[in-house]
Amino acid sequence: MKKLKIAQIAPLWETIPPKKYGGIEIMMDKIINGLLSRGHEVTLFASGNSKTKAKLKAVFPKSLFEMKVNWYHRSQNLINAANAFRLANDFDVIHNHTGDNGLLFSQLTKTPVITTLHNVLPDPKQNTSDEYITMKYFSRKTNFVSISFNQRTHTDIKFKYVGNVYNGINLKDFTFKIKPENYFAWLGRIHHGKGLQNAVSAAKALGVNLIIAGNITCESDEKYFQSIKSMIDGKKIKFIGEVGPKEKNKLLGGAKAVLFPSIWQEPFGLVMTEAMACGTPVIAFNRGSVSEVVKDGKTGFITKNENDMIEAIKNINQIKREDCRKHIEENFTVEKMVDNYEKVYLKIIENKN
Repeated sequence: MKKLKIAQIAPLWETIPPKKYGGIEIMMDKIINGLLSRGHEVTLFASGNSKTKAKLKAVFPKSLFEMKVNWYHRSQNLINAANAFRLANDFDVIHNHTGDNGLLFSQLTKTPVITTLHNVLPDPKQNTSDEYITMKYFSRKTNFVSISFNQRTHTDIKFKYVGNVYNGINLKDFTFKIKPENYFAWLGRIHHGKGLQNAVSAAKALGVNLIIAGNITCESDEKYFQSIKSMIDGKKIKFIGEVGPKEKNKLLGGAKAVLFPSIWQEPFGLVMTEAMACGTPVIAFNRGSVSEVVKDGKTGFITKNENDMIEAIKNINQIKREDCRKHIEENFTVEKMVDNYEKVYLKIIENKN
């Protein structure tokens, strides 16, 4: 394959890779390293304290969370995207991971641009929001990649899709563990939509041990956590805060199952693949991409509600942990993800020519 010069534009909230939690940032690090290993030249536009083998271009020295920037501010991410597009002629393709921030500049260059849609797409009920207006305006003017097919169904915006690329993980980062310890796990951002309250309630109903790991990124998340904090007794139900890669590997591998009762339309749900890579089954609500990631009855259970989740917890020993690992090996590796992005890059470059 032709070796390409590729720009990767990152959101600035976390470093690349993130020090602890960060789904988009983890994926970007994997994509970049995969592309570099294949001989491509990659330039990363990200926070200045990112640790990357790519050429790093930074206009801000630290991640925005470290700089205490409010979650709703856009200026820094717009400046970062503008810096990337200012150098557009230096690249064969520009890969935007910043959503509508990068889209604002996508028509100012002849260099092919793709935008991976990492988040939930704009709700038609919010059609006066900046995000909705921007995405709808650019929806047919540039190229988009979804991270699940379900993700595409939750908006009325008709995007010009050039591919669907599932997130992939590096199997070397996750240790297969055939015998779990005596606890279940929940991992993610402490946010109402992630359904932590349902996981805690289900665990309490059965009297099983639950270890909760996650980060709190804004005032509304802190308020949510305080509203359920009384349910976390520190004995059977424990909160250990945010965890890094090594701690995450240990936590996921030791769990009987990971509870994933998300009540929003999760576009992918990286923790599900990370858990199964350790051999740990997933018990999830049937929302978003879950049915594309979990094989019901084979690598976990897909449930309708909290009562179903309770029954699934009782039956978790029916799942073979070897099947969970095999499922990830066959479908959700970094190698497969990078293969698919290379195909997308070539496709849009050829269409340009």
